[in-house]
Amino acid sequence: MTDGHFETRRRGARIRHGLRLVVVLAGAVALGSLLGRYPLSLDVTRAQAHTLSAASTAVLEALDVPVAITAYLPPQHPWRAQIEHLVARYERQDARVTLSIIDPASDPEKVRAEQIREGELLITGGGRTERTGEYTEQALTEALARLARGAEQWIVFVTGHGERSPVRGANHDVSEWVGVLEKRGFNVQEINLAEYQIPGNTSVLVIASPQLDYAASETAAIAAYVEAGGDLLWFAEPDLPPQLATLAGEIGFEPIPGTIVDPTTLAHGIDNPAFILVTRYAKHPALAGFDYTSVMLLASGLHERPAPGWQVTRLIHSSEHAWSETGVLAGNVGYEEGRDYPGPLPLALALTREVADREQRLVVFGDVNFLANTYLQNSGNQDLGVRIVEWITRETALVNVPSRTAEDNALGLEPWHEAVIGLTFLIGLPTAFALNGVFIWWRRRRA
Repeated sequence: MTDGHFETRRRGARIRHGLRLVVVLAGAVALGSLLGRYPLSLDVTRAQAHTLSAASTAVLEALDVPVAITAYLPPQHPWRAQIEHLVARYERQDARVTLSIIDPASDPEKVRAEQIREGELLITGGGRTERTGEYTEQALTEALARLARGAEQWIVFVTGHGERSPVRGANHDVSEWVGVLEKRGFNVQEINLAEYQIPGNTSVLVIASPQLDYAASETAAIAAYVEAGGDLLWFAEPDLPPQLATLAGEIGFEPIPGTIVDPTTLAHGIDNPAFILVTRYAKHPALAGFDYTSVMLLASGLHERPAPGWQVTRLIHSSEHAWSETGVLAGNVGYEEGRDYPGPLPLALALTREVADREQRLVVFGDVNFLANTYLQNSGNQDLGVRIVEWITRETALVNVPSRTAEDNALGLEPWHEAVIGLTFLIGLPTAFALNGVFIWWRRRRA
């Protein structure tokens, strides 16, 4: 083979390599251009530390306005990186979310006039502003949910008859559930109907399992409120006293005597017959996509007795194996034909009717213990209670927003933790390695 032939082959190889390089470079430039226009990211961390939870994503979808998040911090402040990292997760999900970090010294008059604290996040959208001083997904998503709510919503609890309290912290009270509602933007107050009238701006009137009967004037006030189109949430007891029983009949329901018992709970290691696991939910806007198990205690069934013009939906019902036990829940509890009431039994009813071009909404539960402070965190109890209130108040965009976001992935360390870690890695380990090196050198010298 001649030298000219080798030279020709080398020249051809160089040309082919050059063409491949041009193609690779052109592909890289094209890919870079596409990624610049259509950013792509993948969170490969085990805890999904850079990805929003389903609840946060749902809140962003419920918002119909751009959202501006502003933090007032001096330059080089250590909190800046934490805020940027948190908000970046929302920005990647929704381009309408933007972040600005402003030096308070640049506009001291505004900081003083609006009483802005250093590091506080101001979340603005649609002419409204919410604030938070916590740099967690839970806190920021709750602020966004309040922003998405729009109009003020007042939840009014009737008090004075041994009802579950929305403010006290006893195990049987419902203050933790109410706290979740307040973080989502609801306003809550108590009212004693013996002293005050039902406020005109009431969004939902709540009767939370009263232990004593109401006066005739009090039930008359509630009946007038309902007749005028007011929305109601009632957690009923099985044995209603006379005035409340009359009111229940006027509204359109009647508690079934006894306590619901379900033997299938034994298979889950629950030996208390008063507990039941609820998995049967209606196809209803309030429960769309809700598939959690709810845990109820001392629940009663409900007969629907709607007046003309009302539509009734059985929101929740027990399994067909359950029954309403009218005897004592002790010893060997079993179903007795003719005495007990066989399942499946309704546990919650939704009643609706048209009043003045508006749908009036009433929901009745045969249990309130699932929302008590002791049992609220059991499986889907909290989300169920929040969903019902969102539906009654017509916040359709927020009904499907879970009440829990992802747990904060930040690692919180006490000062002494940081000191131990610093001493270990900066002094302890280097000293150990140095001593090990000296020991090895000494052994080799003696060998």
